[in-house]
Amino acid sequence: MDVADSRGQPGEFAAFYAAALDPTYRAVLLVTRHQARAEDAVHEAFARAYERWDEIRSHPSPTAWVIRVALNVHRTSWRIWRRENPDPPEVAVVDELPIDSLLVRAVWRLPRRQRQVVALRVLLDLSSAQTAEALGMSAGAVGSHLHRALATLRSSLGAMGYQETPG
Repeated sequence: MDVADSRGQPGEFAAFYAAALDPTYRAVLLVTRHQARAEDAVHEAFARAYERWDEIRSHPSPTAWVIRVALNVHRTSWRIWRRENPDPPEVAVVDELPIDSLLVRAVWRLPRRQRQVVALRVLLDLSSAQTAEALGMSAGAVGSHLHRALATLRSSLGAMGYQETPG
């Protein structure tokens, strides 16, 4: 089934969705640490993008917009879930990602903002400006969070004897 944009032109949103879905899901999963919640948030964010596609298509980074919405959706659902469930959830182990599971676990131990910056800057290869816009912070703050996150990852992974595989 072809998805038509708001002007009836098939394919523009569908092409965006096809190209952005996987990297968006991976970035949100890296931040949220829960497969089902990441999937729900990403799908909700893409649904909102589709509703506003005339506006979103001209955004400097539609993918960053979708990620920000997905993270906001996740945060809202997390707050509701947390009120209803006082016990913490189990952290999902994601073996389907083509990323070393030890590295994923190390990223998951980072503070939320650092996880967000790593997901957007490293995994999605967004610029500092795009990441800053997606997360509602300055580009300097993005650099600071990324610097701290990478230092923490190098230290913790090095202490575990982690060897980066050439890629």
